[in-house]
Amino acid sequence: METRFVIISGALIILDLIICVFIGVRTKGSARNTEDYFIGGKKIGSVLLLLTAWASFSGAGNFIGQAGRGAIYGLEAYWLWFGEGLLGGIVMGFILAPYLARFKYVSMPHYVSDYLCGGDHYVRRIGGLAALMPNVVWPGAQIMGVAYVLAEVFSIDYRIAVIACGIVFVFYTVNGGLKAVIYADALHGSIQMFFAGFVIFFGLKMVNFDFRYLSEQISKIAPEKWDLFVDKPSVIITSFLTGLVGATSNPIFWNRVFAAKDVKTARKSYGLTFFFNILMVFLIIAIGIATLIYNPTVGDQALLWTILNKMPPFVGVFLAVGVVAACMSCADTHLNCAAANIISDILDPEEKLPPEKGVKYAKIATLIAGIIAIFSGLYAPYIYALGTYGYTICGGVLIPMFVVGLIMRDRQSDVSKSEMDIRSARIGITIGVILTLAFELIPLWKAVFGGGVIPAIIGTVLGIIIPNFFYKAALNKNDLSS
Repeated sequence: METRFVIISGALIILDLIICVFIGVRTKGSARNTEDYFIGGKKIGSVLLLLTAWASFSGAGNFIGQAGRGAIYGLEAYWLWFGEGLLGGIVMGFILAPYLARFKYVSMPHYVSDYLCGGDHYVRRIGGLAALMPNVVWPGAQIMGVAYVLAEVFSIDYRIAVIACGIVFVFYTVNGGLKAVIYADALHGSIQMFFAGFVIFFGLKMVNFDFRYLSEQISKIAPEKWDLFVDKPSVIITSFLTGLVGATSNPIFWNRVFAAKDVKTARKSYGLTFFFNILMVFLIIAIGIATLIYNPTVGDQALLWTILNKMPPFVGVFLAVGVVAACMSCADTHLNCAAANIISDILDPEEKLPPEKGVKYAKIATLIAGIIAIFSGLYAPYIYALGTYGYTICGGVLIPMFVVGLIMRDRQSDVSKSEMDIRSARIGITIGVILTLAFELIPLWKAVFGGGVIPAIIGTVLGIIIPNFFYKAALNKNDLSS
């Protein structure tokens, strides 16, 4: 990149970081209790919800990560998109969001344990652990994205870039909670819209806006990259399901919609966000694949290479500033959600902490989660290695719990009444977590399904239904005896 553009990019990034620090200072002390800290008192309106939703959901994963997956896997990258971007986006954006906006919870485990399981603390704690994983690893993935760009554009050591950006987003997220995150996201969401527009336009221009030309070129140089079915069916199904349960269980989607002031706000903001997100990710993957025409070995840094080598120099300015905006906004949101899991779900599901202590501990939890995120950003192999791992643990367990629990619950009752025995819920969620970890961490087991999402779903569902049958049979027998 030309020196003048490097200087402009650096100045804009420094300005952005200064504004973020200022937001952290100004919002310090604004949260009176954990509800303020985690969901902003459920007062977020349409414009701010749209900007924070767009900014939070369109992080390093949807820009650098998805382009990188396109370059690495070719057309097969779309299996995750079919589940996560397309079907998951439709379900979350147009069905779940308006439904969930009726409630005033701080997290998905809070909803599952309270609304579906009668306020059971064990379910909430284990659910909190499952949801915590993506919330801890995704911030690391985001700062990996920032570091890629800063290291390439400014010749900064990758590790220094990770640590520097990590310190900034941890600072303002710790200080102001969701209020700081919302204001920072309003800034970053606006930047990202411009960034996405330029990148998609010039990215598609590389192939003359012609997907048939793209097909012809990739088929010549790497025909396996233009084959949607190159992997075995179990791997394809695992990729699709990981994306689907990941999108529908992504903690930031749930936390954000709980912050919406009403159902109308959630429907409008989430509908627009997911419509554009579905289209954007589809095109970003295509751009990643197109990069193979010019650099067949580019891998996870496909988008970065393409912008710096195949787009006008001024787009490099948008690259640096846009990626920082995308990554910081997604990282701060996950960090805030991680603190909600640690404090509200795992440590204090009984809600016994006084408001002042709750906020104090929430800040400490945010700091700890931020430190873990920085270390994960330093040592993870590539961006989506972090994201999909978190998706598997959270989605593979909590989505089956949500579906089975919702089917069995009496939704006409104001109090929690369900055909699901609480003991069955505990067994199901425990088995699901154990199977997820086993099939993710044991190489021989992972090779069977290509990951842990299928065993997690099967284990969670059967772990609920089978014990529930025997508990209900025993209860009916006792009723008849009496």
